Amino acid sequence: MDARKGEILKITEHEWKLGICIGRGTCSEVFEAAGTLCYKSGRKRAVKGAVKVFKEGSQFEQAALNEIKILQYLCHESESLDVYYFVHLLDYFLYRGNFYLVFEQLDCHLHHILLKYSAKGLPISIVRRCSKDVVKALSFLAIKRVVHGDLKMSNIMWNPNRGIFQLVDFGLSFLEGHLQPSQPLQSPGYQSPEVQMWNRLVPHGTTENSMSKCLFACDMWSFSYVLWYMYTGHPAPRHELHEPVCTMCLQEKDCMHFQQIQKELPQDEREITLEQHDFFLDFVMRMMKCKPEQRITPFNAMQHSFLNEGSTWNVPLGVTELLLLPTRILQLTNILLEDLSTDLLFDGLMDVKEECAKFGAVKGFKFTGDSNIGYKVFVEFSNADDCSRAHSALTGRDFNGRTVITSFYPIDYYHIDYFWC
Repeated sequence: MDARKGEILKITEHEWKLGICIGRGTCSEVFEAAGTLCYKSGRKRAVKGAVKVFKEGSQFEQAALNEIKILQYLCHESESLDVYYFVHLLDYFLYRGNFYLVFEQLDCHLHHILLKYSAKGLPISIVRRCSKDVVKALSFLAIKRVVHGDLKMSNIMWNPNRGIFQLVDFGLSFLEGHLQPSQPLQSPGYQSPEVQMWNRLVPHGTTENSMSKCLFACDMWSFSYVLWYMYTGHPAPRHELHEPVCTMCLQEKDCMHFQQIQKELPQDEREITLEQHDFFLDFVMRMMKCKPEQRITPFNAMQHSFLNEGSTWNVPLGVTELLLLPTRILQLTNILLEDLSTDLLFDGLMDVKEECAKFGAVKGFKFTGDSNIGYKVFVEFSNADDCSRAHSALTGRDFNGRTVITSFYPIDYYHIDYFWC
């Protein structure tokens, strides 16, 4: 492929300028992009996104066409439901023998987040937040009879403008019962037992008898390995078997794969309770079953104690956790203002708002606290890039004799006025 930084592409009614290469895979390269979406009404909108450029060749062309088909189907099915579980396809075209797919801008995938934090695993609050979003996504896919087919750390990305984790890379996805006989599935380290069997048969062209076994349950197996990676900071070890079903699963006991990873669980130094730890292990165990029919479904996973709200999880988010996941909401703490009953309070709040507006359009503004302990101010920007610039510029600034500390804040918490005091 010969895509280049700075190249301007205007193949459809939209226009895109390629930025730096931000990722390379087996089938494609991904570039930052800035462009203009042109609507039939004549309205134009400047957007930032990512362009996925597929390599030349029939197998890569098939992957591109498959991803387009699946994403268009999912987009059509989700439009009326206001759901955003997967990356949004903005544009696509064939150019100089390569397929180009343009997606909305996302921030980083789970590997990046893990690298920013610690090799010992992510905070339990982020593991839970990711789990909720992914399980909702898998529930939606299961309803639509779509199997993702390549769930892994790098295919789960954070969307800072929506404040959710989204699934990406649908090149291996398929509708249940419509898997191509020559198509391998899932990446090494995330393959379910039935997919391992399928992949062994693909080179020999003898996959027909295994086709009915590759259903949405294989995505649940992959996600159990994603969970383990997030929690420990390391990929889960595999228990090698010659048969697709271990003896423990045949007896409907804890899977030998799960027993193996549990033995190698590193010492956990995080501040979590034994109950929280046990909930996590049980959550993983219910996904890690050799028999697909024994695995927990996405719908039942939503009801699991690991995802349910309650006193077990009623713990404030730390500053480090808030910084790991950028959003459109900026939290400013340690702000000293006059008493609530005075006009000076209003003037002080407006000063904060005006200062933030220097970095981009401000959509909303909320605050909590009092004049004794100081105030927390929450500023909603139109987009996450502006919020990030404000965060970098304002943290450490002096305001009325106090040093301001900034961080990001969850969008869903902001909209329901859920603020930690």
